[in-house]
Amino acid sequence: MRRCAFLLATACLMLACGGSSGSNASPRPSGSPSTSPSPATSPSQAPISGVYGLILSAGTLQLIKPDASVAATAPVAGPTARYCSTQQDALNGAPPVSASNDQVYFRDGDTKIRKLAPPAGAVDVTTVPGGSNTVSFFSVSPDDQRIAVLVEDLSGATAIGLRLYVEDLVGGGHHADIYSTSTPKGKTGTTLWPMGWHQGALVLAVVPACVFEAVGLQPTEWHLSNAATGARLATIRGANCILSTWPSAAGVGCMDPQGVTTLYDWAGKVVSVTGPGIQGAGSTTSLSPAGQSIFFSTGITLGSTPTTRIVQLGPGPFATLQGHAACGWIDEDHLLAGDAVIQFPAETPGNVQVTATATPLEASGLCAGRFPGGL
Repeated sequence: MRRCAFLLATACLMLACGGSSGSNASPRPSGSPSTSPSPATSPSQAPISGVYGLILSAGTLQLIKPDASVAATAPVAGPTARYCSTQQDALNGAPPVSASNDQVYFRDGDTKIRKLAPPAGAVDVTTVPGGSNTVSFFSVSPDDQRIAVLVEDLSGATAIGLRLYVEDLVGGGHHADIYSTSTPKGKTGTTLWPMGWHQGALVLAVVPACVFEAVGLQPTEWHLSNAATGARLATIRGANCILSTWPSAAGVGCMDPQGVTTLYDWAGKVVSVTGPGIQGAGSTTSLSPAGQSIFFSTGITLGSTPTTRIVQLGPGPFATLQGHAACGWIDEDHLLAGDAVIQFPAETPGNVQVTATATPLEASGLCAGRFPGGL
């Protein structure tokens, strides 16, 4: 659990080295950061094609092909803000990466939002608030037209100010602050991560704002919110099960220790309940892009072996792979781990055990999503 607990917080530290939430919009807080987005002009660029896993490795963003080779790279600087308070409890940072349906964007340092320019490079697109006491997490719409930004103001002694806004990706027009609140800096504080867009609405993960000891990093809820008003459209929360760590176009899953998996669509409705399946669950989980399969992985905890369990829902084939902990999907047959690409023979007929194999990556790192990113 500890590896999962510090997964994305560690991403912020790696880059540096190389609450609650409501259902409706509220006024902008008086203590919101003074730094504001500035207009930018984005050069035209050919769309990126194919499917990739996104990984952050020693200050570099990499696009990983299903065969584990690297398709493109760009250097990424970490944010200045790394801690919630003077006690140095780690800031729980969302991946500084967002994929649309034809481009990959990332936050470079505190304020720059840049677009990957394969095979190695990037161009400036816009800016977001950032600095020693401010950090922003973002998601670009699948059509590259809009950007949603969650700004955390860390300057308060006991609370973090949260502000969610949406505006045009290029130029910063049509800016709207759609939600604001504050959350404690203690163990009860939660924040919102913009993790994608579904049919024009925002997909938000509710996660701990700060990392203490072995606090689990799994979202406690998933929200679908109106991108113009902030009004909550749907809420997905699990009961005695582990919610998907990463969103899928099919929705999210929630698996209990007996392997019973509940599938939710983005309307918050239960689509199906499967299982019992592979028992033991894991600390990181996600539905495949088409929602046909689900994985559960455990990382390194007190010397234990990383393990990934994969099952095609239906029921279908299933596999257990030791030595690698999956952290996301590339496509229906390939998963991304921090050190390898895992191949899962999902087309095998029947509810039978199959053999999953792993191809090592050139350099290990941390998952930052997948391309294309539309939900």
